[in-house]
Amino acid sequence: MSHAGIIGMRSSGDDILTVSSGLTEDEWQTPSAAAGWTVHDVVIHAGALLELLQAAVGGEAAPDLGIEAINDAVVAQRRDWDPARTVDNLNKQLAQALPVFSALQEEPMASMQTPMVDLGTYPLHAIADMFTFDMSTHLRYDILAPRGPIAREMPPLDDVRLTPSVSWLLGGIPKMQPTLAGHLSAPLALRLTGPAAREVLISPDADAITVRPLDSAADNAAAMLTSTSEDFLAWSTTRLPWRRLVSIEGDRKVAAEFLGALNLI
Repeated sequence: MSHAGIIGMRSSGDDILTVSSGLTEDEWQTPSAAAGWTVHDVVIHAGALLELLQAAVGGEAAPDLGIEAINDAVVAQRRDWDPARTVDNLNKQLAQALPVFSALQEEPMASMQTPMVDLGTYPLHAIADMFTFDMSTHLRYDILAPRGPIAREMPPLDDVRLTPSVSWLLGGIPKMQPTLAGHLSAPLALRLTGPAAREVLISPDADAITVRPLDSAADNAAAMLTSTSEDFLAWSTTRLPWRRLVSIEGDRKVAAEFLGALNLI
């Protein structure tokens, strides 16, 4: 289960709250690195997504839209909120969400499968991983420099924040992009280094993809892809180009076709 996701979710939420509390009025309105969103919009999104998923766990139906459209619509509805209200809502939603999602780490709820709009179907315990990923990635790559506009000193991402984030992304590879299997012609080994280090084999399986721990089957891999776990958050979501961040040993053509098609959320 993802008890680590709860700790990561709390930590990544606190990171956004810390940075947000020190923003100037001009910084709030600065365009972020998330296309079409200001820094203010990104923080609105963090609180709104926590609210949306709590409502869904409580039985409310999600809007009949894709996740990106839902995010844009909710942010647009709350764009007139002032910074204080935005920070207060994020603080409130995080405090309410932690016990809600902590309860989903225990069986039988933990393993129950739930559809998450157009992202695929996941066990309930993975929701905490998703929030750790979402808040860590938005803060580090959309708000903070060098990719984002806000210059603040922050410690590097650590195991607490990266372990759940990596789990969410690896779990999403077989689910988030229904056509991705068409871009994977042979198994690829992925080695993530640094905090939250992982080694997995990404394999085509008919019209699907499987992701499992790397073992002796790595001998069948067409290529080994190596990246830091922190960089994985950036290139797997197309925030930064994979060609700068991933080293390839083996069949570069097979690897490049897969990496060029990958775009996780």
